Amino acid sequence: MFAAILLVMLLPFIQQQFKIKEIYPLKGAYLTAKKPQWSFENYLNATFQDSMNTYVEQHIGFRPYLVRLFNQIRLNAFGMISAQAVVLGNEGYLFELNYIKALYGLDYVGDGKIAADIEKTKIVSDWLQKQNKHLIVVLAPGKASFFPEFVPKKYKPDTVYPQNISSYDFALTQNEVPVINGNKWFLAMKDTSRFALYPQCGIHWSYYGMGLVFDSLINTMEHLSGREFMDFDIKNIEVSHTLKSPDRDLWEGLNILIKPNDYPMPYPEFSFNQIGEEPKPSVIVVADSYYWQWFGSGYATRAFGKHEFWYYNKQIIQGDGGPTLEKINVDILQRVLRTDFIVLLQTDANMSRFSFGFIDDLYEAIQKVSAYSESDLEEINQILNRIQSSESYMEMIKEKAEKRNISIDEMLWLDALWVFENNRNKN
Repeated sequence: MFAAILLVMLLPFIQQQFKIKEIYPLKGAYLTAKKPQWSFENYLNATFQDSMNTYVEQHIGFRPYLVRLFNQIRLNAFGMISAQAVVLGNEGYLFELNYIKALYGLDYVGDGKIAADIEKTKIVSDWLQKQNKHLIVVLAPGKASFFPEFVPKKYKPDTVYPQNISSYDFALTQNEVPVINGNKWFLAMKDTSRFALYPQCGIHWSYYGMGLVFDSLINTMEHLSGREFMDFDIKNIEVSHTLKSPDRDLWEGLNILIKPNDYPMPYPEFSFNQIGEEPKPSVIVVADSYYWQWFGSGYATRAFGKHEFWYYNKQIIQGDGGPTLEKINVDILQRVLRTDFIVLLQTDANMSRFSFGFIDDLYEAIQKVSAYSESDLEEINQILNRIQSSESYMEMIKEKAEKRNISIDEMLWLDALWVFENNRNKN
């Protein structure tokens, strides 16, 4: 018995040294500790010891299995979940806390904030239409709003407030801003849909539900532009117990051992047939993680022309596989003017951050350009010509454009504006 106990205690060390079994890594976001470098100074102040303890703990053999075992015992014995902000609902349904807050209006931003956001959105939408471009707001459904019966009663507050998503939907519709309310649509189909619209252990919509909203988006684009460009249809639907990512993304984040006994999910096969010979529309999509399924599954590439995914309005992921850009390094107005459609996609859990600041940024850029007089625009053009006539300056422009991963023309415009504003401030 002593030898057996000793062997069990040595197994992590043996695994760490000889890698006798492939270990599947833990899911979720965490920092991997690096092996610290010894020095006399960090040894004396004990930072070396602390860092080495963390490193050894993170790299011990079988650590992912041990963590999963710990989390499983914690869940079964005490009903506690180790994943941050994940809620275990009734009958094994999993939720994220932000979606429960959105269900009960605990994140309600207030009438004043909504009115201010809609006022700017209306101005932006009207301005885009004058440029023969269109804004579409897509309100993706939220799991807690779709399955309120499985949310534990202890999370329901004494006072339920208005929901951001329904308030924004009403205001957008009143101001004639094109909006697709997936949340309302899913609830209307809940009792009649032949196929699951949401997984039991995931937070995102099903592939079937995602396809329905994508079809509605294409139809809205065609209606606004006055032309047909894509025939999007379902060829076949396979219902399987072998779930694809991200249909178990919340369960995967729990890092436990026992698989859930969740229901099968539908996996449709969609067809994309271009109509006519005109180029497909260019699209900018400002969205949260709900857009990853459209983007990663190739839907956007097959349905759209040039397209960009502005992830939380911070990073720009290019549809052509180009390098990811930092939004702060680009000129929002120049990007928008080269695009046919701007799509704002977000869930009820993120409605408190409406458009993730994109509408504010575009509104400010529009107001800034609109304030330029004819003499201002003439001066900007003169600055552009001076820069282009200087070989050394253009070399610097090329270097800056390469560093930011943007086009030379866009960098040229950004520099000319900076020079103009700088001269005006000095004057």
